[in-house]
Amino acid sequence: MIALVGTQIWWTFAVEDVFRQVAKGNKHAMKIELAKETSELNDLISLVRTDIDGLLRKCVNTLIILDVHARDIVDSFVRDSVMNAKEFEWESQLRFYWDIQKDDIDIRQCTGTFDFCYEYQGLNGRLVITPLTDRCVMTLTTALTFKLGGAPAGPAGTGKTETVKDLAKALALRCVVTNCGETLDYVAMGTIFSGLIQTGFWGCFDEFNRINVEVLSVVSAQIKTVQNGLSANKHKIVFLDNEMRLIHSIGIYITMNPGYAGRSELPDNLKALFRPVTMVQPDLLLICENMLMSEGFTQAKVLAKKMTVLYKLSKEQLSKQYHYDFQLRALKSVLVMAGQLKRAYAEMPEDLVLMRALRDMNMPKFVFDDVPLFFGLISDLFPGLRADRVGYENLKEIIGENMEAQNLKHAEEAKFDDQVNKMIQLFETMQTRHTTMVVGPTGSGKSVILNQLAKALKDDTEIPTKIDLINPKMITLNELYGVLDPDSRDWTDGLLSKIFKEANKPKTEDDKPDRRWIIFDGDVDAVWVENMNSVMDDNRILTLANGDRIRLQRTCSMLFEVFDLQYASPATISRCGMVYVDPKNLGYRPYYSTWLKGKFNAYGETMHDSLKELFLKYVPLLNDRIFDGIEGDEIMEPYRFITPRTDLNLVQQLTHLIDAILPEPEANPPQDFVDLEKLYLFCLVWSFGGALTAEDREKFN
Repeated sequence: MIALVGTQIWWTFAVEDVFRQVAKGNKHAMKIELAKETSELNDLISLVRTDIDGLLRKCVNTLIILDVHARDIVDSFVRDSVMNAKEFEWESQLRFYWDIQKDDIDIRQCTGTFDFCYEYQGLNGRLVITPLTDRCVMTLTTALTFKLGGAPAGPAGTGKTETVKDLAKALALRCVVTNCGETLDYVAMGTIFSGLIQTGFWGCFDEFNRINVEVLSVVSAQIKTVQNGLSANKHKIVFLDNEMRLIHSIGIYITMNPGYAGRSELPDNLKALFRPVTMVQPDLLLICENMLMSEGFTQAKVLAKKMTVLYKLSKEQLSKQYHYDFQLRALKSVLVMAGQLKRAYAEMPEDLVLMRALRDMNMPKFVFDDVPLFFGLISDLFPGLRADRVGYENLKEIIGENMEAQNLKHAEEAKFDDQVNKMIQLFETMQTRHTTMVVGPTGSGKSVILNQLAKALKDDTEIPTKIDLINPKMITLNELYGVLDPDSRDWTDGLLSKIFKEANKPKTEDDKPDRRWIIFDGDVDAVWVENMNSVMDDNRILTLANGDRIRLQRTCSMLFEVFDLQYASPATISRCGMVYVDPKNLGYRPYYSTWLKGKFNAYGETMHDSLKELFLKYVPLLNDRIFDGIEGDEIMEPYRFITPRTDLNLVQQLTHLIDAILPEPEANPPQDFVDLEKLYLFCLVWSFGGALTAEDREKFN
């Protein structure tokens, strides 16, 4: 923190010194300053590529991000012939001064002057500064100057909350992010405000318009009380019938996603207390370039262009799926992985490193038909490049052994490899995102993938994986998150809040290392899942209605096992890593072959071979006719079901029916093929035909 603020004070002094030199007649002073800053920036990029300590690397990364912005400003001054410190282009920058009279740091922007607050933040990274974040910061500091709040609004993943947090980091202030929902009442909000008033911290209320309208009216009166105290320069105010000390560094900010499900319109008296700023489209190219530069890529400009073009083309040309997201958060996770690969394979060409990161981070989420299209796009942008996937051979071997031991390894090698690859893709996604969604229709193998990966990781690392499985739709919101009694203010933990607290207890030295997965097996919709938005993004904090703030530990991950994301908002989708499990990759044959292995053990080889022959004779033909309408060379209308079914459902039903009807091995089951075929046909008619509508059942029979 000291290094960062020191470089910013020095840079402000250096630029103002250039203005003084220009005033004395040195017209080339700004160009000399630009050359000096470019040289210093290149030195830092060279340093980050060397083998340095992790903490120092993080510090240099952050310095590069700030220095790139500083260099770009000086570059714009050279381009636009800005020669005076009084010009708006310089006045509108966030400038750091050492004030000799005060013997302290002053931070200035436009007409506002702010104190550096020395709140220790640690080395928690800084945001890439773009023209959009610059405009947002200028609006927020102007609002602070006039004792108002700030209200960034815009779609998910445009950097609203992160910009507020980054400005707080620049001023060395703590910014407390609260995830708002309908469970917050005016008393809970008043309690949060009373804490902010007495500490002078900033409060950022995420998704503020999810709070109920009747609560918002009272909240506006509470905020007005605080702002009146600031305007009158009071050092004590009466708030919630208590006299409190008012620290003047306080700031109240709200972020909103207008137009999403479960949002309400803000009352006019509340709107008047905030300066609005709209954030629509982040500058992806600039963000990519800066982040690649901070990770030590020398060809950052060219590679950033390729990356943003790939995402633009993917958005336009691939099929429209609910779980696809090609916005800022998806881009950022690729950049993180590219940085890790760059350090692990220092000799590898940079374009190959980025191509590999782009392929490995995006492949897991594509549906079956989009995979060849994406490969086409990536080979057009990176022609002639080929890179093998990261092996994880040891993990693959353990997965194979475990599945064979549980009779889950099936004969079709290609399909089995597909399933193992999905587990590796899930593992890679979980390395870069702490919240992951495993999406796919029923019967595509989601549960098997999750359970087998957990077991394999335990065998590989000898660290146990404890799974907490929750069906979030079986209980009410209060039973899930907890409820605050409106009269006594007593808090009762819900199912999730209790599990979450237990899984994320701070570890002591005596605790054994463990891995915790909280799996939500059920439909995802805006009603219940958006209370966890602050956990799923970079804050990693679950905020409850009673004011509890629980941080998600590095050893804990959140997973969602879900059919589709039709009812999830973009705010949720953009926060999660996606792994799509396509039933076309697996099909129904592996299930039947696993079932047959059991019959071989029970009845012997003859029964096993007969059941296999009957399956090949009837089941593929029937499934083609029922689901695709294919009968020989003719194409007809597919059959209709009473309730939607999959081909795997019907095969499962067939095996259950055969199990129920076949006599026990010791009771002489039919060994004659003709008798067995009659029994098989009977089971086929009931399992396949029984699910169809009455009209189609007649045709089927």
